[in-house]
Amino acid sequence: MKILQVNKFFHTHGKAGGAGTYLFRLIELLESKGHTIIPFATKEKYTRATPYARYFARGFDLGQVRFGLEGLGIAGRIIYSIEAKRKIKQLIKDTKPDIAHLHNVYHHISPSILSVLKKYNIPIVHTLHDYKLICPNYRLFTQGAVCERCNTYRFYQAIIHKCLNKSLFASSLACLEMYLHRGFHIYEKNVDAFIVTSKFVKDEMIKFKVSPKKLNLIPYFLNLDEFKPNYSHEPYFIYLGRLIEEKGVKVLINAMQILNSKKFSFDFKLYIVGTGPQEKELKRYVKDNKINNIEFLGHKSGNELKDIVQKAMFCVVPSVWYEPFGQVVIESYAYGKPVIASNLGGITELVIDGQTGLLFKPRDVNDLANKIGFLINNKERILEMGRQGREMAESKFGKEKHYTKLMEVYQRALSQHLST
Repeated sequence: MKILQVNKFFHTHGKAGGAGTYLFRLIELLESKGHTIIPFATKEKYTRATPYARYFARGFDLGQVRFGLEGLGIAGRIIYSIEAKRKIKQLIKDTKPDIAHLHNVYHHISPSILSVLKKYNIPIVHTLHDYKLICPNYRLFTQGAVCERCNTYRFYQAIIHKCLNKSLFASSLACLEMYLHRGFHIYEKNVDAFIVTSKFVKDEMIKFKVSPKKLNLIPYFLNLDEFKPNYSHEPYFIYLGRLIEEKGVKVLINAMQILNSKKFSFDFKLYIVGTGPQEKELKRYVKDNKINNIEFLGHKSGNELKDIVQKAMFCVVPSVWYEPFGQVVIESYAYGKPVIASNLGGITELVIDGQTGLLFKPRDVNDLANKIGFLINNKERILEMGRQGREMAESKFGKEKHYTKLMEVYQRALSQHLST
C-alpha cells in the first residue's frame, strides 16, 4: 500500500513534539510491513532529508506572526494555503498514493489539501494529537488554567483572553480560522476517520460536537525491543519534557521544597530533562530558593537519555493541562519505571494508581510531595510498580497491536471509497 503521511513538520526537533516522534515511529513500522511511505510537510531548518522534500511547502514560524504585510500574508496561508494545495496535487499525480494519513496539518499546511485528496478519491485518516480541531490554541489551556470557554462555537473567547501567544492579532487570526474551518465542518466533512489517542480526548471531541461515528481510539505505541527495562536505580527521579507552563514543573519544584524539609534515609535528587520558554524562570527560582538537589540537564536524546531514564527511581508528570495521552508515561514503563502523575486528562488512563504508579491531585503541592516521599521510603514498591508498568507496556502499547488497529481503520476508509 502507498501511504501518504502528512504533518506540518518532518522532524522531531522542538515544536514537532509527540506528533513528530509518533510519525517517525509509525513510518518505520509501516515500512517494516512492506508499505511505501510518501511524506508531505513544510520545509524548514530541521527537515529530514527525503527525496520528497522538493514537494514540501515553505515553512514559517507561527510565533512570529504580527500585524503587518508579512503577517497578513502568513494569515492567508494559515486559513487556506494555495502553495500546499498546489504542491500536494503534484505529489499525488507523481506518486498515486492509496490513502492519506494526516497528523498536525493545522496552520502550516491548512485544510486546502483536503479538496485535492477528495478530487483524487483518496481516503483520509486524521490522527488528532491535540485539541486543535476544537480549540483555537490547541491546548484547552489558557491564562494558567484548563479552559473550555470556546465550547458551543464561542471561539471569540480566544480574542478576549489572547489565547495564542498572548497576541491579539494571532488570537484573532486563530478565532477566524476556527469559525471558518469548524463552522463549515471542513475537517469533519472531508476526513473519513479520526484517530484519538485516549478515551479522554474522544469524550472531549464529542462534548464539542464532533461526530462519535468517525472517532477511533488507538493509543500511541512503542517498539519495545528498543527499551531495555532496569529495575535497579540510583538516588534520583526525573521530569522529562518541555519546560512550559502547562507541564506543571513549578508544582514539582515546590514539592521538592516540602520534601527537603523532611528527613529521609538517603539523599536524593530531581533531574529535570528538557528545555523550553520557562527554563530561565525555573532555574532562577531554584537558585534564589537554594534548592540544591535539583539539576537541570537540558535537552537529552539517544543513549544519553536512555541511560538517565534507566537509572532513575521513577518519573514525575506534574501536568496542569489535559494531556491527550502521555508518551513519557509509556516510555517510563518500558524502562521499568513507575510514574507519579497528575490525576488529569488522558494520563489517568495510563497510570493505574497503586499498581503502575501514583496519581496526585492536580496542582496540589503537598499531595505530590507525599506521593514522592512514599516511593522514596518504599523501594520495594518502586520495583513492584516498575515491573507492572513494563507488563502494561508489553500488553497494551506494543507495535503489533497498534498496527492491527490502524490497518482496520485504513481498510474501512478504503472500503468506503470503493463502495462510492
